[in-house]
Amino acid sequence: MITKLALRQLKAQWRRPDGRALLLSIFLMTSLITLLSLTGDRLEKSLTTRSAEILGADMVMSSHRQLPSGWNNQTAPFGLSTTKVTQFTSMVEAQDSMLLSAIRAVDAPYPLRGKIITDPPHLTSVPKSGTVWVEASVLSRLNINVGDSLNIGYSSFIVDRTLISSPDRGSGFRSFNPHIIMNSDDLAATRVLAPGSRAHYRRLFAGSPEQIQKAESFFRANLNEKQRLYTAQGNQPVRGNTANNASQYLKLSALFALLLGSFSIYLCLRRFSADQRSRTALLMSLGLSRKQLFQLFSIQLLCGWLLATIPGALLGFGLHNVVLWKLANLLPQPLPSLSILSLISSPLLAGAILIVAGLVTLLPLGKTSVLSLIRQGNDRPSTHKLLYLLTPMALFSIIALFVESALFALFLTTGLLLAGLISGWCVQFLIHTLNQRLKNSIRLFPLLTLRIRQQRHWHRLQGGVLTLLLTLMTVLLFARQDMLSEWQGQLPEDTPNQFVIDIQPWEKEFVTQWLSDQKIPSTLYPIIRGRIESLNGQAIAQAFTAEQRLHNTLNRELNLTWGNKIPAHNTLNQGQWSSADNAISIEQSMAEELSLVLGDEIGFRVGSDLFSGTVTSIRGVEWASFRPNFYVIFSPGVIDQLPATYITSFKTDASQKNATTLLLKAFPTLTLIDIEQLLLQAQDLINKLSDSASLILLLTLLSGLILVITTLQQDLVQRRFEVALLRTLGASANQARQLDMLEYLLIGLSCGLLTCIMSESLLYLIYTNLLQLAPQPHPFLWLALPVLATVLFALTGLLTRKTLSLPSSYQLLKSGE
Repeated sequence: MITKLALRQLKAQWRRPDGRALLLSIFLMTSLITLLSLTGDRLEKSLTTRSAEILGADMVMSSHRQLPSGWNNQTAPFGLSTTKVTQFTSMVEAQDSMLLSAIRAVDAPYPLRGKIITDPPHLTSVPKSGTVWVEASVLSRLNINVGDSLNIGYSSFIVDRTLISSPDRGSGFRSFNPHIIMNSDDLAATRVLAPGSRAHYRRLFAGSPEQIQKAESFFRANLNEKQRLYTAQGNQPVRGNTANNASQYLKLSALFALLLGSFSIYLCLRRFSADQRSRTALLMSLGLSRKQLFQLFSIQLLCGWLLATIPGALLGFGLHNVVLWKLANLLPQPLPSLSILSLISSPLLAGAILIVAGLVTLLPLGKTSVLSLIRQGNDRPSTHKLLYLLTPMALFSIIALFVESALFALFLTTGLLLAGLISGWCVQFLIHTLNQRLKNSIRLFPLLTLRIRQQRHWHRLQGGVLTLLLTLMTVLLFARQDMLSEWQGQLPEDTPNQFVIDIQPWEKEFVTQWLSDQKIPSTLYPIIRGRIESLNGQAIAQAFTAEQRLHNTLNRELNLTWGNKIPAHNTLNQGQWSSADNAISIEQSMAEELSLVLGDEIGFRVGSDLFSGTVTSIRGVEWASFRPNFYVIFSPGVIDQLPATYITSFKTDASQKNATTLLLKAFPTLTLIDIEQLLLQAQDLINKLSDSASLILLLTLLSGLILVITTLQQDLVQRRFEVALLRTLGASANQARQLDMLEYLLIGLSCGLLTCIMSESLLYLIYTNLLQLAPQPHPFLWLALPVLATVLFALTGLLTRKTLSLPSSYQLLKSGE
């Protein structure tokens, strides 16, 4: 009987404005969370997969010295696959031509992640003994073909295949040299490496995420100062940082969509509950028990949940596939699979929120008195105090499951409740203050003052909810805009797409003149390789902490340079640029992580030469600018007498596409690094992620707008009889409408001002802790948001008011009010 009654009433219930708003809120929340959760999860997994393909493994141990054989035994308990790589640079010779190349001596299996592509396709994972695989640039620059021989050290090898692409290229500019892969069994015979030779020794590892996590914790606790550890999850290239930022934004948007949906569902059910009091009283007068009443509403909510979440999840899944289709050529294929739990998580979340909100709003209906059929208005059932305690606890549980962090969920739940409470009181205070300021300018001031005094409890609730809502929407909007600006700023129009290294001192003037003749602007920087040896007269072991000694700059040779002015693409953050003797400028993050300050004296070693410099300035460096950047820049007269080579970068456009070929013909000993394809892929990724972020923002703002309308609808419904009473006492319809508009203008302005403060604070926390963006003020927000909030509330209230039929004076008297 209860099921039939629920289904019979269902159609009429969902035709009501509050019923439609509830269905739409559940639908949008399910769509957004499905889209954001699936896309964020797959993007994060794809980043790790792509990074692993670039590294050639899930984890890489690297050192300038051979790794102890004991590492093999230490990895056994973790069940990891492993292989070793030795990489070095050496001159190779063929037919009286010579070429500086990066050579990798590898063991099978290799690589552990990703794959090597050769022409013709290779049948073994590594070259056979006596053969090598070489990149096409090696063939063209040595003027040889597949099947010919080339010499490495004292050994001769047959070129077996052309190397099209391969992971695990190593790091630094030397990794951009033309690559050759050989079998490690042939390395000793070349006699290229001897004690003291510069080479990179790597051990590659692969395994499940759990195995890698355990092994990483063990290795990091046992690293020495000569060893470095990279993981696919932590080692992201430039485009990976962009995509990782997008993944964090998706997670943030999903969390905000969850909160917006929760607010909407609660407010819709609150209004739904208020409108059901008369119906509930009638049903109870006909003999319906509280248990049966609970079953009736449960069936209706279950049907509403199914009607909204099924199409919502399907829409979200469809939009997710559209986003992935746009990013198909930028993500590794095949894409990571989706679990059943990830597909049904958003409908389950919506159901959990519906249950919690339903308990708080609908359970009190069981206390409705039958007398409310005769006397309406003040007979409002009270909510049990335990239900008010249940709401934050349930919200905490849902957020904890969603973000997979109990601590973060506790912080967020507490923050939301406190922010809502404080903002509600602040909004009420601002409304009262603004009203007092305008009392000499408003004819309806006495009525408005009375309205504000009577509605103060509702203003606190309404102000808190609307301020939180506007804050969430504002944060998403500005976070997206700043993130897009950051992405676009990574690749400005003049971003270089060519690097040239190994320019000898006697070639500097000729290369500079040649580039000038080709109308290619560029700057040549000298490079000397050196190590940090001391700080303020103390050796590294005494001057730095154990954690600082793991820093990159203390465990390898740095590219040092000199100059009499700061590079144009650097910023001077502290101190003064100095040309005094022994003055040096250091990079900002290096200074922060090593606790270096102005006036510190840093000692360096270049070969057998020792020298020092005093820190006179600290620079900001954008490492993703694709320009020559340096941790340390000396003043002239310190290291410029030492042997050095030069480096430069420049941009070539379509009309200069042959310039690089002509440059190599004019200067065949130079090493040219073409990064045009990397830049095009990064720009394509940025454009497509921008489009996806716009779609997500649009859906989120739509969800927020529905919440604004729902909140104001409740306000207007609540004061139906108040307006009718004013009409009875002689107020005109125009005066009643003016009174509503004045109140909404005050609410909008108060919420807008408070939202500015909360948004700027929240944006600062998100930028510094989540998106890794530089915090920045938003003056436009302070000018526009109060005005927009005021106009939004006024227009929404006006439009919503027209959709609601206010009772007449006769209806008011008839109701017994």
